[in-house]
Amino acid sequence: MHKVVVLGSRFGGSATAYWLHKLFERHELDVTIVDQWPMMTYRPAMVMAAAGHPQIADQWHINMAKKYEQAGFHFIRDTIFKIDPASQQVILTGHPPLAYDTLFVATGSDPGWATIEGLGPQRSGVCEDYLARNTGYAVHNPIHHIVIGIGCLHQSPYDPIQLQASLDVPGFEVGFLLDAWLTQHNRRKGTSITVLTPAGVPGESLGSISQEFLLKELKRRDIHLITHAQYERVTREAIMLKNQVTLEADRMIWVPPYPGSQLLRLSGLDDGYGWMPTDEYCRHERWPNIYAVGDVNRSALPKLGHIAMLQARTAVHAFWAERKHKTSRPYHPYILHVLWLGNGRGIFTLSDTLYGGKRQWVNVGRMAAASKSVFNWSYRIFAGWMPIMP
Repeated sequence: MHKVVVLGSRFGGSATAYWLHKLFERHELDVTIVDQWPMMTYRPAMVMAAAGHPQIADQWHINMAKKYEQAGFHFIRDTIFKIDPASQQVILTGHPPLAYDTLFVATGSDPGWATIEGLGPQRSGVCEDYLARNTGYAVHNPIHHIVIGIGCLHQSPYDPIQLQASLDVPGFEVGFLLDAWLTQHNRRKGTSITVLTPAGVPGESLGSISQEFLLKELKRRDIHLITHAQYERVTREAIMLKNQVTLEADRMIWVPPYPGSQLLRLSGLDDGYGWMPTDEYCRHERWPNIYAVGDVNRSALPKLGHIAMLQARTAVHAFWAERKHKTSRPYHPYILHVLWLGNGRGIFTLSDTLYGGKRQWVNVGRMAAASKSVFNWSYRIFAGWMPIMP
């Protein structure tokens, strides 16, 4: 039986498993998913936890291992040490080497806390449950200066699409949500909110219409914005920029830099910058039986869950087409994103301008916010395998 191994079990890995289950009969493949955790922390909900609702962090853990086992797949809880493409094995820390015929890598980027002097998870964040929970509890105490720092994206200078920020939308989202929460609790006047981004505009991947709206909304709500931020170092109470500007902060919230994957570097599968180089079907440029899905893929820009789900569809359909002697469609990205603004409002963006297209559709209001809530709850209820998949 053809052995398929999927590394990672967040948006990309889960969607990969879904399409393997959807396109193949159970007897055709022997599928194994490997991840450190049987439960997936649903990151899009963590912004709400960080914005004064820490209890939410514990309500958004999805039992992915159970879902895989119900589908007849194997799940191994372990840490992935290395991939050996020559021998077609995955080296794990607590299990024997895992052989594969086809490999899907969906392990994401490592958080680059150490890439800025003094930065670390102790400075607080929003992208993991424990970070969002700690932030959510902290804002219940008196705070005068909240600074939201968005890290850099370390990518190849030869990539045709260049982004500066690791992922800026969660940073702006938590800023808007905190503004609404502090206003609701009559504390906003005594608390400043500043967002630092290495990009030149907020929402750098969303398109000009959304960017213009975000600029006006930040100004309207007195959320300070510093663009083109270059970080020198971080201390417990301040962030120092390379232009000699120092920002005091009695509460920081970070989206860390994304330096790529140490797993890929160690395995000799990266492009020299920590990302996997792939063709238009998400196949590795040298090893055609290895696919990259989501953040770990060099072409996955921006590093959004929706992009990971699109790449999972592309990769598994390409694998299916090869096995069935069919054809499949290449990867065709577009941005589909909703950013919560607080007070029951959001901004919905559908755009392909980042990739050279001309499509931009933006909706602001309660329907936009509701659409994100519906998606989140659907993802939770169906454990990532929704009736309609991107």
